[in-house]
Amino acid sequence: MVQLERHDNAVTILLTPNRSITWVQAKWIIAFMIAVVMIIAIAWTFVGAWMILPFAGLEAGLFAYLMYKVTRFTYLKQIVTFTEQEITIEMGIDRQQSAESLPRFGTDIYYSETDLNWHTPKITLHNGRQRVQIGQFLNADDMVLLRNELENLGLLICRQHWWKNKD
Repeated sequence: MVQLERHDNAVTILLTPNRSITWVQAKWIIAFMIAVVMIIAIAWTFVGAWMILPFAGLEAGLFAYLMYKVTRFTYLKQIVTFTEQEITIEMGIDRQQSAESLPRFGTDIYYSETDLNWHTPKITLHNGRQRVQIGQFLNADDMVLLRNELENLGLLICRQHWWKNKD
């Protein structure tokens, strides 16, 4: 998702991945899946196939761990702030985990796409010394929206396939 906020002398773009499930819904799915797996494993244990129980526990634990990691990743935020002097990129989940700062003058914005549009386009800020990719977790439609927002701000976008239509 791409959200643009204008301040007195700065423009902030908030980038977040699309979230199809909330953390509460994910916890319900985890609990339901663990309950189903454990009911089946306990039923097989009563029949005499007790060796299924550790593998069922491993399956339930792995499912819960992976579901947690995927759901947590959907809460990632990237905040890109454009001022007259610099461009600041902050990224993190729940708190700022990394921050990069580039000078506004001399920083180019590159929009790269594949030949047949099989992959999501990439937007990279590059000033000769540093190269920072923004919005790497966005889908293709949101990347086009981000590119359009950057163009509306008056920033020059360098396109790898300049001869193609923009959309």
